Amino acid sequence: MHAIQSLLHKRGIDSAALLSEVGLDAAAMSDPMARFPVDKGMAFLELAIERTGDELLGVHLALDMPQMQFNSLSYALMASENLAHMYANLARYAHVVTQAGGMSFEVKQGVGRLAFNNDMELESHYTPQTGWAWMDYAMVSSLRGSRAMFGGDFVPLEVRMQRSRPKDHETFERILRCVPVYGCEDNAILVDEAALGRKSPFANAVVAKASQQSLDVYQASQQASAQALDARISVVLSDLLPAGEPAKAGVAQRLGLTLSAFQRQLSQQQIAYRDVLNDTRHKLALDHLSNQQYSVGDVAFLLGFAEISAFTRAFRRWTGQSPSAWRGSAERPTNQINPASSSAVH
Repeated sequence: MHAIQSLLHKRGIDSAALLSEVGLDAAAMSDPMARFPVDKGMAFLELAIERTGDELLGVHLALDMPQMQFNSLSYALMASENLAHMYANLARYAHVVTQAGGMSFEVKQGVGRLAFNNDMELESHYTPQTGWAWMDYAMVSSLRGSRAMFGGDFVPLEVRMQRSRPKDHETFERILRCVPVYGCEDNAILVDEAALGRKSPFANAVVAKASQQSLDVYQASQQASAQALDARISVVLSDLLPAGEPAKAGVAQRLGLTLSAFQRQLSQQQIAYRDVLNDTRHKLALDHLSNQQYSVGDVAFLLGFAEISAFTRAFRRWTGQSPSAWRGSAERPTNQINPASSSAVH
């Protein structure tokens, strides 16, 4: 996000206006440790591509980023014993950097394969060029890092990319220092055994171990925090829903937070409020419909829907069936839920 902002500024484009278009506050971007929902980041990237008209924006973002950053991930990569260990660390800790996709690394028959795994559901909401730009960024960054750490003469066996060949393919291939195989089913860098065994001039087992421990603690804390916040929001929503769809401000107040603090926590932990609301309603809908005591109208009311038709449309999205059809599709146990605790989240 900060890299896109910086590049837009250099090109004379108002990044604050673009951030506002995707529902982000430019002021929050001043915090270098801030985390933002991945869908907002993708929407921002898509707008940036549209406004710049740059089909290689992802490449230019990678070139604009410093190759060495002073954080645990950079230290873990730099201190890796060899290229194989660096790729293993990169795949292991990819989610520290982004939730837009994952990475994996394996070695089979003497060939290493560093794969970049797309979030296909996420990318389906954006243009193919937006997904390609993210992949261009990841691919160029990985190749640049490999050369910076293990020698400028590093050349992979093969670079595989799902993207089509860009119009300015000559510039693209000059930066990659190879001609990738376009239109593949996957995105991957293939490396031979000799290159994987290259020793890093910066190898340091003590630094590598300390950095990995720091990253493990960070990942664990992020996962625990996200799960705890999700659960707390769900409990509050369950209590507030019978009075109508709760606004963020009301949920924040019940959690003892200001609205801005609540929004900041959601962004930092990459939690979408609307997703938690939908998940909570979905779970409660199944619980309530399993209890024959409640009519479909009752359930719609308990879930905060103003109209039964709105509840029916939502339920179809969740299950592919109407509430009545779901209830009658199989013999379901009745009275599973104590009415006194029917708003609990299970």
